[in-house]
Amino acid sequence: MSDSNNSEPRIELVQLANGDIALRRSDNPDEPLVTINISDQVQDLLPMDKIDIAQSMVEAGIERYRDIQLERIDDTQTAGHADILH
Repeated sequence: MSDSNNSEPRIELVQLANGDIALRRSDNPDEPLVTINISDQVQDLLPMDKIDIAQSMVEAGIERYRDIQLERIDDTQTAGHADILH
């Protein structure tokens, strides 16, 4: 996220008119990066606002992406040392 004085676009989580939640860039609100549709059934099971549910989902996705990237870095470093004999 960026400072309001900065001209860089921000990533925002918003509720659309149809009730879906969208993750989008502030400079391109008509093309969401991700759209989340939370069914009424799930909404009834979870005592949270739709935005809170979507935020938790996005945060989990970002954490998983980070973990995958770290695993790839570890695999690359390990593969580079496979030929070294001590």
